[in-house]
This record gives sequence, structure tokens and C-alpha cells, in this order.
Amino acid sequence: MVKSRDIRVIRTQTALLIALDELLKTNKLSTITITELCSKAKINRNTFYYHYNNIYEFLNDQKQIIIDELTSIPDIKNTRNKKSLVEVLNIIKQHPDFMRVLISPNCDLAFFNDIFTIASEKVKVSIDNPSGITSSRDLIICNYCNAGCNAVICSWILNGMIEAPEEIVDIISETSRKGPITLLFPKD
Repeated sequence: MVKSRDIRVIRTQTALLIALDELLKTNKLSTITITELCSKAKINRNTFYYHYNNIYEFLNDQKQIIIDELTSIPDIKNTRNKKSLVEVLNIIKQHPDFMRVLISPNCDLAFFNDIFTIASEKVKVSIDNPSGITSSRDLIICNYCNAGCNAVICSWILNGMIEAPEEIVDIISETSRKGPITLLFPKD
């Protein structure tokens, strides 16, 4: 669908995403038909076909909306600055229906990877080293932090994004600084 703020378009997209989320609980994306999706969403198939050729095109349209929003976030190189991660989480929180579809185990992993690659680049822990030499150990630690950050975000989405983005950023920040074991099992 053309990017539009028309309430009818937004309602149709939302109905399709909610229906797709329900269908993905029991079916692989590749096996869901447009007839099933439209029936579940209570929209006419002609409406779907007016805007999209298939479900993948619909998902690509939804993905592009989020990618456009994510790429509008300025790059902040200071990894200690929480602002860019809060901005990423605010964008994710604005699209709960698509995010649930995106992280479904029955959805196509490519959609997940495209969104999270861009989101990760905005908040990536990296080492600013003018000499360009970074040890293998340092790179592994950065990868650990980045993977943990993505896992926290996925968990947050799966749990309904109840917490404010700032709370999630604080959890990620504190866990990155102190380590999960220290936080889970503090010494008395």
C-alpha cells in the first residue's frame, strides 16, 4: 500500500497484521494463503490485491515503513549515549503488530534480519580505536553485548512491550556494565 495516513489504509494494514500474527501461531508464512489472511482479517481479497500481489509484498511494505523510520535516526558514535537506543525502541513500540509478526518463529527470518541489522547498527557497541587495531577478545565482547541487546529487545516485544523504552535501555545499559550474573545473584 502506498504510505498513507488515511485511516482506512491504516485500519486495513492493522487488521492484516493482527490476522497474520494469529495465523503464524499455527502456520508457516509460506503456507498462509491470501484467502486465509483476508478471511481472518475480515477484508475483501480484492482490497488486498488492489495494493499487493502477495503476502511477502505486504510484509516488505511494512518493513520499509520501519526501515525508513530507523534510518532517520542520526548516528551517534558514543556508545554510552542511550538516546539512539531509546529512539530505536520508540519506533519498535509504534509498530507492535508488525513486530510480533516479525519475531514469530513461523515468519521468514529475512524480515527479522533486515530490521534488526539496521536497528543494531544504530546502537551497536563498537570500539573507537584510531589505530584500527582491535583484539579478537574485544570484538567477541562487543558481539556478546550486541547479541544480548537484541535478545532483550525480542523478549520485550514478546512480552507485549509493557515497559517504557527508557526502562529497557536502563536494563541493557546496567547489564552491559555490571554483567547478568552480578545482577541476578548479587553478593549479600
